[in-house]
Amino acid sequence: MVIGLTNKRMLKNATFHTGCEKDRRGVSRRWLLAALVGSLLLTGCISSPKNKSSKLTIDSPSAWKSEAAKGNFEPQNWTKDFNDPQLIKIIEEALDHNYNLQAAASRLDSQIAGSRFAGSSIWPTLNGSGTGSRNKRSSASGIQQTPTSETFGLNARFNWELDIWGKVRNGYKGDLADIQSSQADYAAARLSIAGRVAQSWYSAIEAKQQFDLAERTQEALESSAVIVEENFKRGIARALDVRLVRANVASNRSTLETRLRNRDTSVRLLETLLGRYPGNELKVATELPQISGPVPAGLPSELLLRRPDVISAERDLAATEQRKFETSKARIPSLNLSLSRGTSSRELEDIFDIIDRRVWNQSLNIGQTLFQGGRLKSNFKRAKANYETSLATYSNTVLTAFREVENALNNQSSYERDYELQKIAAEESAAAEQLAWEEYGRGLSTITTALDAVRRNITAQRALIQVSNQRVQSRIDLYLSLGGGFDFEPTAEN
Repeated sequence: MVIGLTNKRMLKNATFHTGCEKDRRGVSRRWLLAALVGSLLLTGCISSPKNKSSKLTIDSPSAWKSEAAKGNFEPQNWTKDFNDPQLIKIIEEALDHNYNLQAAASRLDSQIAGSRFAGSSIWPTLNGSGTGSRNKRSSASGIQQTPTSETFGLNARFNWELDIWGKVRNGYKGDLADIQSSQADYAAARLSIAGRVAQSWYSAIEAKQQFDLAERTQEALESSAVIVEENFKRGIARALDVRLVRANVASNRSTLETRLRNRDTSVRLLETLLGRYPGNELKVATELPQISGPVPAGLPSELLLRRPDVISAERDLAATEQRKFETSKARIPSLNLSLSRGTSSRELEDIFDIIDRRVWNQSLNIGQTLFQGGRLKSNFKRAKANYETSLATYSNTVLTAFREVENALNNQSSYERDYELQKIAAEESAAAEQLAWEEYGRGLSTITTALDAVRRNITAQRALIQVSNQRVQSRIDLYLSLGGGFDFEPTAEN
């Protein structure tokens, strides 16, 4: 009876201790589970940093200072002002085949991958391994050997830095801002390519018009030279007249060669932008567009949310600010959770027995660097200096953007007036040349007067073609400075 009672008491005590052990394990597991769930929730709530436009100390005016702005800016439809379907086609071709843009797209992919690689530290790491070993040793006497022993095992290890202070999240937010900055850089590259193609297209048209003008001038001068030489043979004209007109014919032929080189060079440049072989085979339009729409501008504050280089600078500022926070928190102790679980068996087929053959370990580590020769402090100072640099760069980018828009608005109105004046000058110069040749034919003026009228007319016609292209180019510059682009969506909020 005593023995039976004692066994019951022992069994009761054993059961009691086993229950406490289970309770402790249950509490531990619940704590670990709570830590994991909390960390996952914190990770899932991470978003990119908010817009940092409020950091600017620049006063943004409510309207542009230039009085040229009359219309609303539509970034998707800037090509409609030129009423040029061929322009849209070549821009689309350039966006699909331009090699610089393809390289920019590859750099964007690389930068995104690099940022995501750096930001992977916010997630836990899970490693798996398998082991197998055979062992045989000599006995202590050295006469005989022990039996061969085999050991097999599977193991999974989970490790995670619990981001209690937000240090890892700051680094991850910085990576997200870096990705957005890179995306804005790519958008800026697309905008630049679209603008360069449009400007090169109209520059090629101007070069062709200048060449055509030189050809027409050459034909007119050669016809005049024939008349002068016939008059010289009949004794009406002087030898001086013949030599002067011959000199003008040769000089204009030299100009014609220059215009030919410029035309071919501009076409080859455009073909290269389109990703084509520069074979001088692209058919260029004969006329520059007539711009009739109002000058669009929008509000100055909208420029901060639309122009790619401004967006890129703002996102770079947001990234450096997060890096400053990250390096500051690096001086706070870190908390790491490690869990491992696996199996160990002498038989290979038993390694998947996760119940009876299991081995496990769990640990929570707190670490703090005590001395690194001032590395953490120096990293924080460098991150702070980088932040100040990014803030200054962002402010300068915004000021530059404002300046470029104001200049483009002012140039647009100036070129409009210049264009109207050059049209009058070209019309009057053409009429004056005709009158000069008529008077020379009647003997009322000298060949010098006629040739001077020719020179003035050529200069006026060249200037009209040039200012016509400059008027178009300034409108493209305005759209580029406003952040417009072909197939570019404006960013309303970062």
